[in-house]
Amino acid sequence: MTASRDKETLRRACDRFLSHDPPLNPRRTLAALAEVLPEDAEADFYGKGAVIEDFEQRIAAMLGKPAAVFGPSGKMLQNAALRVWADRKGCHTIALHPQSHIVAEEAEAAERVYGLQGSALGVPNRLARPEDLEAIAEPLGAVALEIPLRRLGCRLHPWEDVEAFAALARARGLPFHADAARIWESQPFYGRSPAEIAAPFDSLYVSFYKGLGGLAGGALAGPEDVVAEVRLWRQRCGGQLIHLFPYVAAAMKGLEERLPRMTAYHEKAKAIARALAALPGVRVSPDPPQANALLVIVETGGADLMEAALDVAESSGLWLFNEPLDSPYDGLGVFEITVREGAMALSEEEIVEGVLALQRALAEQSAGGKVA
Repeated sequence: MTASRDKETLRRACDRFLSHDPPLNPRRTLAALAEVLPEDAEADFYGKGAVIEDFEQRIAAMLGKPAAVFGPSGKMLQNAALRVWADRKGCHTIALHPQSHIVAEEAEAAERVYGLQGSALGVPNRLARPEDLEAIAEPLGAVALEIPLRRLGCRLHPWEDVEAFAALARARGLPFHADAARIWESQPFYGRSPAEIAAPFDSLYVSFYKGLGGLAGGALAGPEDVVAEVRLWRQRCGGQLIHLFPYVAAAMKGLEERLPRMTAYHEKAKAIARALAALPGVRVSPDPPQANALLVIVETGGADLMEAALDVAESSGLWLFNEPLDSPYDGLGVFEITVREGAMALSEEEIVEGVLALQRALAEQSAGGKVA
């Protein structure tokens, strides 16, 4: 990126957003959150109070688990739960996919903060299979699946594989945990309720700020004694804030307004995939999308994909993606489209034109010029 172009400034100047949500207006956002709280609602205080306690009970019921704990960071809660399970097994090695969020996106928090280590469950370029768990001979403290696995284009395990993983974990006496941050987005593919998706797992983490559009935060659901220990870890890790009600209110609003739209998000992702797959020099993965997201693979000719996307943003006001993904292949670039309200506001024709503009910007860049 050139020094004269600030990425965040360009993003905020755009009026169309293909991936994720447009930037929030803080005043309008906070005013809207007040509408979901009762007139007599009282602020929670260090995790205590009806607002947060009632919401935790609601989430536990939605997921079919005995208890749940809310926190400002789902990653914090999830790693804490894995540490709790590992302590009980007397083994801090967790079976994790090499491309899982815990391994690839959290700055080694599992190892450096929670004292855990991973054992590779499968290989990076495909979903784990039950036989991959059978192939792990070393002792384990828990098994964790990410559903869907974002780095592979939000791919979802076949349901029979989920059940097979659960059976294998039970046979070895291992806790079975789900990084189900996007459980809401997984419902259309599985055709199951959140509780039905959660049923094979002993514990799971769910997010409220991804597809549901909340401010931040997530919940960890599972057995009462595990959840009680996770509360202690939340305090240890600085997550027991004096007030959490704004995040809870945003989660409540997301469940009310966006949970019913997950099928529409999925259908839009499939329509986008069909439109883009028809373009020369473009591929999508998975095809068709399994959740509300897909990977787009474009021929770059060695040009900088982010720079080309900034050219499109500057010339057309369309924000295509936040960051490209690492591509192992020379001359091919990869970016993610996550369908939320931004993409829902765009026609497939607008999206196709945006990707064509990206291709033109790549060609201009390779030729030594720049899109006007």
